[in-house]
Amino acid sequence: MDAIPAESVASNENSLSQLLHLLQGAHEPVLADVGITRFPPARLEALHGNASREAETCLDRAQLMLHLMEGALEGEHPPEPALLQRVAQQIGRTLADHRRWRDLADNAAYYRDHPGVKARISAQL
Repeated sequence: MDAIPAESVASNENSLSQLLHLLQGAHEPVLADVGITRFPPARLEALHGNASREAETCLDRAQLMLHLMEGALEGEHPPEPALLQRVAQQIGRTLADHRRWRDLADNAAYYRDHPGVKARISAQL
């Protein structure tokens, strides 16, 4: 099985964060995902649930890659250092995605639970 090229991992390091900012109508990163303040409570609830599941999936993937890497290192023919470096980079990216999904879930829950704050921010956009 071919590994993901190192360039691909490095070039996509912040792609999830950039995508989420673009989807919210921001041209550059903004704090607390203020673009989602336009969403009704039901959509914020759905966003919270889906983002929470994605965060957990990312964490599971990172743990799986770590277990696979440990197993490979314990074998008779350990992988090449370049491959190990790419796997480590992929784990780092997956953990960054985990944090970003978790932040999005937390922000959606906060705006859902604090409609006054949500309304004030949304009115300023």
